[in-house]
Amino acid sequence: MDHVLEPESDSISTTSNAEAEKIQRNSLYLTFNAPQVDEYHRGIFLTHPPIPTIPDPRYSGTLFHASYASPDPSRPSLPPKWLLEQRVVKDVSTSQSLVLLYRIGTLDSTTTSIDAQFQAIRHVLETVPLGRENREQKVGPLKEGEGNSVLDGYDCVIWTRDAVAALAAAGLIVLEEGKSVETVMAESRAMAGPADARTMVGVDFGGFRVFN
Repeated sequence: MDHVLEPESDSISTTSNAEAEKIQRNSLYLTFNAPQVDEYHRGIFLTHPPIPTIPDPRYSGTLFHASYASPDPSRPSLPPKWLLEQRVVKDVSTSQSLVLLYRIGTLDSTTTSIDAQFQAIRHVLETVPLGRENREQKVGPLKEGEGNSVLDGYDCVIWTRDAVAALAAAGLIVLEEGKSVETVMAESRAMAGPADARTMVGVDFGGFRVFN
């Protein structure tokens, strides 16, 4: 599940998707992409403010997600490792595998500049530990059963949860009163699809949904 790089399209298009119209600018969303093996791939998408060169800036943003770099057979001395990928997506509505955008926060331009907040978010996400050993040293042990044994006992689910917790701890997002990070993660996962994601491998979701 951690090889999925979507939202993938860099094309610019005018969408008629009613769900896409719900996307809010300057906002942080959890992303869920359709499962390829056993779970939904997850990441964090920060929508951009209006950009003159992009006709529909509502749909553009920067995607952050944990990706597993498999061993390179031609370079056996280089071990596999987890990486944080960051890339600009010009039109998230064109993604073919996106299932859910779940808003976890919106930036307030009346307090600090949007650019300053974006840089702060990027810094926090870059400091979230990657890989099981690194994560357990810095954050604490994982629960039994967490992580993908095929991917060195770690996965994008762990990174995304830790990222949301780090953003909340830094005051860059404010969770709804009474909600913990675990609650937010559980609620968003339940909205993405059935508990057994394997039943949805290869299934057409009929587009994505936006939850604000």
